[in-house]
Amino acid sequence: MAKTSLEPTLTQFTRELRELLGNQLLTVVLYGSAAGENFVPGSSDLNTALVVRHMGFEVLRKIQPRMAAWHKQGFAVPLIIDRNFLERGRDVFPMEFSDIKEQHRVLWGDDMFATLEIGGEYLRFLAEHEARSRLLRLQALYLERAGEPPRLRQILLDSLKTFLTLMRHLLRLQRKNGVQNYAEVLSLFEQHFQAPFPEVRRLIAIRQGNRDWPHEPVTEFFRKYLEDIQRLVSLIDEMP
Repeated sequence: MAKTSLEPTLTQFTRELRELLGNQLLTVVLYGSAAGENFVPGSSDLNTALVVRHMGFEVLRKIQPRMAAWHKQGFAVPLIIDRNFLERGRDVFPMEFSDIKEQHRVLWGDDMFATLEIGGEYLRFLAEHEARSRLLRLQALYLERAGEPPRLRQILLDSLKTFLTLMRHLLRLQRKNGVQNYAEVLSLFEQHFQAPFPEVRRLIAIRQGNRDWPHEPVTEFFRKYLEDIQRLVSLIDEMP
């Protein structure tokens, strides 16, 4: 599905939500790559966040029957929160809420994310935790899938967004906000921290369709990519 053809799908999705939830629904936003420059048709999910008056089982019960159809249209499971969660969860989910705040589009209702104040006290700690967790996960997936080159390539592509998101948040800590394009995030990160990430750069080009997979064995690509990620973890660890 091309990005230009998303409008009827987004309109229908929003209309269904309003019919299902009525005056319980306060806000519907589209966020992530579909709201910015990194959308890849056929690959990127449509990520949405819903703010409701009071979150409870009844909201889930009303929405659940539509999930299978929404998945077929490209929608990921929506993030559903109420006002209290949005206000009280800022210190627990600073990266997630910052991502939505910086790159979202209101489909219906009030823009409750635009004015959301998010502190950076826990951001470095959470970034390190996420980076180390994903590194461990990459290592485990290699042990399970090293003999399956197509699956290993997909694992590499799937991991890319996570690490680039971490880089963007670390740039935010350095007061360098507003960069969303993956290639631009990487370039600014390499420049600011004086650290190269060549395999991450190659993977971005592959994901964007600007180059093919190299002829080298995918296990060799994985080895060098892992070195990039280990470099990132060390860099985060050394940050004050």
